[in-house]
Amino acid sequence: MLIQLPRGSSDQQGSQNAETSNAFEAALRRDLASAPVVSYDPVLGGVIKRAFDLVLTVISLPLWLPLMLIAALVAKIRHPAPVFQTHERVGYGGRAFKCFSLRIDPPSATVERLRIAGQTEAPANDWSEMTFKAESPQTKWSRAFGRLPRLFNVLAGDMSLVGPSPLSQEELAPLKTAKRYYLSTRPGVVGVSAIADADEEEASQYKMYALSWSLGTDALILWDALRSLRDRGKLWKPSFRLAKARARARDNEGAEAARRRSGA
Repeated sequence: MLIQLPRGSSDQQGSQNAETSNAFEAALRRDLASAPVVSYDPVLGGVIKRAFDLVLTVISLPLWLPLMLIAALVAKIRHPAPVFQTHERVGYGGRAFKCFSLRIDPPSATVERLRIAGQTEAPANDWSEMTFKAESPQTKWSRAFGRLPRLFNVLAGDMSLVGPSPLSQEELAPLKTAKRYYLSTRPGVVGVSAIADADEEEASQYKMYALSWSLGTDALILWDALRSLRDRGKLWKPSFRLAKARARARDNEGAEAARRRSGA
């Protein structure tokens, strides 16, 4: 027998409450998904690293700004595509920012170069790696000039002169435990792969850099990146000092693991 419940019955009220609850949960999920992630680690280097970035960037501004404008003018003559580009990247604490770059080569030439090299995407933001993969000095300098607009990101506080390569959300997801180390510092104009050994995983460089950071390490990586724009082997090599930084990172990692075991 079919029984029709009166309007305003308890079942109807329960259904309305469930719909209201579902709508509230859906709105809450949307708010949480759009909210910025706040890092639980203080920014790596703090005021000292930030002052180092600002001083060097401002002092060298009369050098890199004209070079960037000249490179932009040459690029505009070479191709009609927009020369200044922005890409959304993830910075300190998970905050998204617009990462600037300069398109030196025509889009078709860039795609062809990646196809010949067997790459599926643009090269990593690492000048040391760029040196080994560059086909010619012209390509090497072209990629270096393409990163000059990122110095505006340094002035804005989104990036640092030295730090992890700026990653997108898709590139950040596979990092797993290394994600916290990436999010604890600002991405760098110069990458930090020189701090890790060649046989180690790519994500390990973020952890090693965070555990071994010092102002001297930043200076060494920056100098090595500038030196790599010329032929290797002709200038002073700081690799033995970077090896000390790697050893210091391993010691700090062991001490951190011991503290966790003792705390457990």
